[in-house]
Amino acid sequence: MKINLLIAIFLLPFIVSAQKLLKPDVDKISGDTTWSTSEEKLYFHGNFLTAQGEDVTFQVVKFSNAKGLVLVLTPQSLNMGEDLSIVKNQKAYLKLSDKTVITLASGTDDGGNSKYTFIEHTPAQSSHATAYYDLPDAAIEKLKTLTLVFLRIETNEGNFDCDIKPKNAAKLVKAIALIEKAK
Repeated sequence: MKINLLIAIFLLPFIVSAQKLLKPDVDKISGDTTWSTSEEKLYFHGNFLTAQGEDVTFQVVKFSNAKGLVLVLTPQSLNMGEDLSIVKNQKAYLKLSDKTVITLASGTDDGGNSKYTFIEHTPAQSSHATAYYDLPDAAIEKLKTLTLVFLRIETNEGNFDCDIKPKNAAKLVKAIALIEKAK
């Protein structure tokens, strides 16, 4: 009995962190409904010796007044000496397994957010920016049938390049399916 309880406690964080559809957000004035998925990691690269790292999180959102889905990408860096920002019309390039590239333009400006903190008495700088990209129906169909293998996000600091693991690409496809069911 004790062993089963310990195993359940150990597995709980992995079960709870699964991709999920969040409770819809209903605007109190207009009545518009916004559906979104939980935020998930799409890419992570870290060097624990130098305490440097980069990651990209994503979320899929459906606004009731929008035609399609919106892909929310948040590149983040730790101790890279960058102050990330993404301006309107900067691009995100999604390269698929058949070598085709989906190009998405940011619909928003984000000046980014940098903060300085201490990690075990060592100063650390983290920076992130969030961008909203409209996902056309053709792009959604390609993402469902092909595997995302590479992502490039244009930022003020240059390109943020990411090799995407198949399991993380599958999370994106699952998030799209969850939002499409909610429509």
